Amino acid sequence: MTDSVSPPSSILVDVELPNPERLSASLIEVLSPLRVVLLGWFSVPEQTSPAQARDQFGEETQATLDTIVERFVEAGIEVTTRLVFTGDELDTISRISVEEECDAVLIPGRMDALRRVLVPLRGLENAHQIAPFVADLCRDATATVTLLHIVEEGETEADSRADVLRPAANRMRDHGLDTGLLELEAMAADDPADAIVDRAEAYDLVVLGETEPSVQEILFGTVPERIVTSADVPVIVVRHEDEAIEAAEQTMQAGSS
Repeated sequence: MTDSVSPPSSILVDVELPNPERLSASLIEVLSPLRVVLLGWFSVPEQTSPAQARDQFGEETQATLDTIVERFVEAGIEVTTRLVFTGDELDTISRISVEEECDAVLIPGRMDALRRVLVPLRGLENAHQIAPFVADLCRDATATVTLLHIVEEGETEADSRADVLRPAANRMRDHGLDTGLLELEAMAADDPADAIVDRAEAYDLVVLGETEPSVQEILFGTVPERIVTSADVPVIVVRHEDEAIEAAEQTMQAGSS
């Protein structure tokens, strides 16, 4: 039985303070079905402690963060804010995404309007993680959602559609997404990463998920970075389930000890 009052999916949006890049009104509007965790982070020089930086810049950065929050609130978005003074941006974003139980992380890019969404799927496990989030994000939108699966070695396009794309579409339907918005595409490619990056240029937003157990690879892996750099398209990276995140963090901590 579907829980009609289940909470919305959540996303981490990070902004560098005190001079953040402006998020477009269209991109903020796209996030309106979600719970947003707005992370303002201030880069602390090596010779300065986070406490010293907070004492010196805390009031200024909080005021800037509050101004950004107002834009989300005006769009009707539920917002949780965090202000962090840190010497390690990636570690901070990874940690806060776990602490706030965010389902995804936004890597901003240019967006004028949301017309087409690209959702590359690596496999059925990957699809199961992404499907509820995409359904929440696009439930009230009119954008076309393309589910893309790169055919793997020994797999046919028919296999891809039967084993990955159609089950993913059915899962999104079960979570409330209008299947009339969905396009299913299976394609062969010598380099899946290149194929995804090339296809991203024709879309307004890309939603990715990863299955490799590395928090920072999930959030800032090669493909998301290349999409934002090459196509200037926003990317949303759907995180692992909590057990995988915890295992990844333990691995990272063991490697740094």
